[in-house]
Amino acid sequence: MEITYENLLDIIFEASTRLHTDVKKAFDRGSLESYLQNIGMADLIPTKQVKHDTFPHGKILIIGASMVKENDIIGCCKSLGIEKDRLNLNLDYESAEKFKFEGLQYNPNIRLILFGPIPHSTKGRDKYSSIINKLENTDGYPKIIRMTAGSGLKITKSNLKAVLEKEIYSGYLSV
Repeated sequence: MEITYENLLDIIFEASTRLHTDVKKAFDRGSLESYLQNIGMADLIPTKQVKHDTFPHGKILIIGASMVKENDIIGCCKSLGIEKDRLNLNLDYESAEKFKFEGLQYNPNIRLILFGPIPHSTKGRDKYSSIINKLENTDGYPKIIRMTAGSGLKITKSNLKAVLEKEIYSGYLSV
């Protein structure tokens, strides 16, 4: 069958719909970078220049409202070889709102910041829409990961374990 211009438009529409769906699924699974590499689109992966390095055995800050109990988070981390003394847990809205994020800038002892739900009115966000956005777009902060489940920020046992496993497997986080 010969492909006409009209067929071509239908094909482009269907292909872009499928691609959109696949990209979203890969993002939700935490495998977007490898998916883009597999389909020859690695050039789309954002790169951020970090002007400092942090210690691979550095601390992990988990901040945001959590329905997961602190002991369950510690247990999950311990099962992956991450000791309790490497964790800094701020698991409620109020502590996130008052947390002094500027102390994290150029701090080599903090390796990773995992965000759950936090207020938008957090101190120190300046002109940014949220403190997460500020930290992601300002030099000198450690790696930021948004903990998501469904359509928003949420800390769950499964997404915590998946994120930490990915960071360990990639070599970014030492155990």
